[in-house]
Amino acid sequence: MTQSCVRTFVRRARVGVLVAVTALLGASTLMAQGSTGKIEGRVRDQAGAPIANAQVFLVGTTFQTQTSPAGYYFLNNVPAGTVTLQAGFIGYKSTQVTNVVILAGQTVTQDVALESTPFQVEELTVTAAEIPLVPRDQVTTKHRLGGAFGDKLPVDRIQNALALQPGVVASASGATLSIRGGRPDESVIYVDGVPTSAGHRGTSFGFSAFSRTGSGVGGSGQLGSGNAGTGLVGTNSFEEASVTTGSSSAEFGNAQSGIVSISTKAGGPTYSGSFGYATDEVFGGSERGLNFFNASIGGPIAGALTFFVGGQLEGLRSNVTGKGSQDFPVFVRAGVDTTVAVPSALGDPTADTSFVDVEQYAVYRGKSDAFAGSSNSDIANNYGFDTKGIRLPGTGATNYKLTGKLNYTFGTGSRISITGLATQNQSRGDFDRSNPQDAFGLRNWNRNLTLAWTQNLSKSAERALALEVFGSYQADRQIFAPLTRETELASYQPTGGFYIKPYEFLWDFET
Repeated sequence: MTQSCVRTFVRRARVGVLVAVTALLGASTLMAQGSTGKIEGRVRDQAGAPIANAQVFLVGTTFQTQTSPAGYYFLNNVPAGTVTLQAGFIGYKSTQVTNVVILAGQTVTQDVALESTPFQVEELTVTAAEIPLVPRDQVTTKHRLGGAFGDKLPVDRIQNALALQPGVVASASGATLSIRGGRPDESVIYVDGVPTSAGHRGTSFGFSAFSRTGSGVGGSGQLGSGNAGTGLVGTNSFEEASVTTGSSSAEFGNAQSGIVSISTKAGGPTYSGSFGYATDEVFGGSERGLNFFNASIGGPIAGALTFFVGGQLEGLRSNVTGKGSQDFPVFVRAGVDTTVAVPSALGDPTADTSFVDVEQYAVYRGKSDAFAGSSNSDIANNYGFDTKGIRLPGTGATNYKLTGKLNYTFGTGSRISITGLATQNQSRGDFDRSNPQDAFGLRNWNRNLTLAWTQNLSKSAERALALEVFGSYQADRQIFAPLTRETELASYQPTGGFYIKPYEFLWDFET
């Protein structure tokens, strides 16, 4: 909806509800773009003979099974991530295999060898798993990015990391991805097995560089922007991200160029966390004034219930103004110099009188010694205000991403998980030198809540029948409108570029 009279652009809220029910029959069946994988293998003794009825389970979860007479085992619907596999049988030492990487939508083969012992002992043999270069059941071109590897890359957005994969090209601004030469809207995005392509979920728009006529929004100076869906998850909150550039199955027929699948972290049997901070203001005088925080923590709550919480906060102090722009000063109000009485009619003692403030103006963008030679000491001192070099006032931007997940396993591998994603981007419009009441702002916020439930109905050593249900609530809103005077003043020069409180507008969804 566009209101040209007030130059307001409001993007209508879009709410999507998706419920998918899938029956999984057979040990080898998997959803191609789900957030879970499968692990299988054989348990043998040192001579290579199969061990039947051996217990196999994932440490810290309820995923467990027994081997068949041929020593074969499998575990379906295991959340993507790194797990520890343990196998044991009476008369053998229990063996743990650490660092087993479960790949979403793929099968991982992990054989286990048990050492026989004539006595019942508590000794445990620990070995490290070998990670295959290419999963044996991967039949199309797919490039994967693990969360642990992503932490080592010098990027702060998932789309920046995905742009490094073959067949993927980022736009000039880095905001969108093109897969196999297709348009950005020809790819589909899955987060924890649920499509999030509709709307602008996870995207955000640049400060200052949007149209002041209400006809659209966009620009090159952007925070946290990206293909719909990819911007929902922070770089410290994903377990695995993959790009399918090859052919896809009929299940994903709406993917014309490629498929991006992101699996969020679910926490594990031990506590772990991270914290990071980045800034370009170490030596002062940076053009944009970028500050970036990220933090995460995850681990067990009770029994097989785990949690994960992660977030990113990014702030920019100023829009880009270009080299040498300090030679063209911008002034801001710095207080009232004097108040002048202005009668409505001269010579009439009964005429109404208006009192008009004559304000002082200080240099914001410019050089500190621009008026050092003035005979007025206040002007020479710039009214005590520190100039900001090439930065513009009132053009900052703030973006945050939050991820929360609860994961519970029960029975012999059934599980239920709830994932919540929230993003918000706020930016100011072009600095208006004449009328602060004409200060426009942009707020873009997204909410995503996903419920995933897998219930084992029947399971043997050779095959399984399970019910898998996904329910998702997704909403995104965007508003571009004049700010209230209170918000205009409060967000004028926020510390570090951070202004998390939602903007208040003269016109919004309620008015």
